[in-house]
Amino acid sequence: MPVTTSEDPAEEAARGFARSVGTLIAELRRQRGWSLEDLADEAGRHRTYFGLVERGERHLSVASAYRAAQALGVSLSDLMHLVEVEAIPASRAVHFEHRAVPAGAARRGDIVREITGLDETWVPEAIEATHRTVDRIDEQLINTGSPPLAEVVELANLSAIIGNLLREALVRGSNGRYKSNEPHTYPDLVSPSGELKGLEIKIALESNQPKGHLPKPGPHLTFRYVLADRAGSYSRQERGNVVWVWEARLGELLTEDFNFSNTPGDSGKTATIKAKSLDRLPCVYFDNRFLPYAKPRPGHD
Repeated sequence: MPVTTSEDPAEEAARGFARSVGTLIAELRRQRGWSLEDLADEAGRHRTYFGLVERGERHLSVASAYRAAQALGVSLSDLMHLVEVEAIPASRAVHFEHRAVPAGAARRGDIVREITGLDETWVPEAIEATHRTVDRIDEQLINTGSPPLAEVVELANLSAIIGNLLREALVRGSNGRYKSNEPHTYPDLVSPSGELKGLEIKIALESNQPKGHLPKPGPHLTFRYVLADRAGSYSRQERGNVVWVWEARLGELLTEDFNFSNTPGDSGKTATIKAKSLDRLPCVYFDNRFLPYAKPRPGHD
């Protein structure tokens, strides 16, 4: 007799989501009269990869989704929204209300202008756009029977996803002053004109110190986030499942601002920004609803 297995509902939902994304990418590609080779060339990926994605046989990474969306002329958030519209009947679809950043969260516009030439709204608008994209992803996951993103992926992977989304939003809001560098290439943002120094983006959960593989001196824009509930209620003792960025800092770091370790085995090379060095960076965004410390840190007042 054949053996029957019951698939994990979350895994089944994830497969359905992958099929929906692949179907939409194939449709957008055909609307432009492109072959798989055309899309692969524009997005910097192999045609076989996108062939598997379009057939729902392979999950699209966030980095590849971003590249595909750019190639197809839509934002990553719009791509996720289109998947939702195509896949879920309107009568059953969950839609979350827009989460606006609080008035007064932006600060130190002088530092933002000095380093980037942009005004103090640049970072809050990128945070708001990132929250919106995460909400659309969560809507899609929930509408296909899966838990939200924060419950689907490990925290380390969640931080990487949020970092990529923030980077995309920062580029879009920079009025052409920045573009994304190649994946895994320092720094994360570069100036097409060459008039600005590159900008490294770092992200960490709660009160953790942002880290990378190697000390990378230069301008850094660091973000930290918490997991609260959708209404914005937060407790330091209990995590929710909704991403809220609570802090951003911007400034120059030197090699000595990192604690560096090179542990054989799985840990490998790790460069963590020192707590005092992070506190020294000017705070350019602070949402005091989600402070994960017992009391505010330098730059929060």
